[in-house]
Amino acid sequence: MASPRNSGAMDGDFNLFQEPEDYYPPEPEDKIEVFERNPEWVAAGTPSQITVNLLGAHPLWGHYLWNAAKVFANYLDEHKHIVQDKSVLELGAAGALPSLVSACNGASRVVITDYPDHDLVENIRRNVRANIPEDKVARGLVAVEGFKWGYDIEKIAQLSTQNGTFDVLILSDLVFNHSEHSALLRSVDQLMAKPRADGSGGGGEAYVFFTHHRPWLADKDMDFLTRANTEFGLTVTRLVEDYTGAMFDSDPGDERVRGTVHGFRLSYPPPSPQKVDCSGSK
Repeated sequence: MASPRNSGAMDGDFNLFQEPEDYYPPEPEDKIEVFERNPEWVAAGTPSQITVNLLGAHPLWGHYLWNAAKVFANYLDEHKHIVQDKSVLELGAAGALPSLVSACNGASRVVITDYPDHDLVENIRRNVRANIPEDKVARGLVAVEGFKWGYDIEKIAQLSTQNGTFDVLILSDLVFNHSEHSALLRSVDQLMAKPRADGSGGGGEAYVFFTHHRPWLADKDMDFLTRANTEFGLTVTRLVEDYTGAMFDSDPGDERVRGTVHGFRLSYPPPSPQKVDCSGSK
């Protein structure tokens, strides 16, 4: 039996193994960034700004609105035809700014994905509710799902309106994750619309926007594009090279490199012209 002197510890009045309430630092609070769209490119009836809620912190870097996402959002506003009446899939969306702009610019279906982590996925849903009219969400024009690159695509494919594939894929600041290039390329190959068998076009496009956050690894970033071409037969076209300033001033490496956003399009090559037999042989 415990002595009266020690009975308090047994009763919970004094617990040697319980950390003080302020032992751990508080979780960083969510933050909001407002993306101001260029007034020259904003279509009538759509918002002039997009409000993006960002998690206070996340190990998968989903708590930042990356410069590549902003540059690509502007690019989509200027070139609305890319998504108008098209099905759009974003991989690794984080705050989902390009997807939200796609929905504003007349995409027929927008599917927004990120790693199947509850906080990440729920935050995307919050951003959809904050920026997309309820009727569009209710009609399923915008959907949010967790998705791990390189794994079973069935759930995502079911959200497509055309044979399980999409017209436009968005990859915004993903290629820094070199160990995931193979998985990411497999998912692009599986989910991007293929050209029609009759050679009349119809192939999808993937838009890859990124910054070399670690300049000494820029070649490894670019390996993603090289492999897209050599292993999957995709044509790589440079679209944008835009200096925005670096995300983090104190990071090592050339600031000019860290502050430049690069944009590329991946597409299927045009079909080869069919040969016509002019020999007259039967």
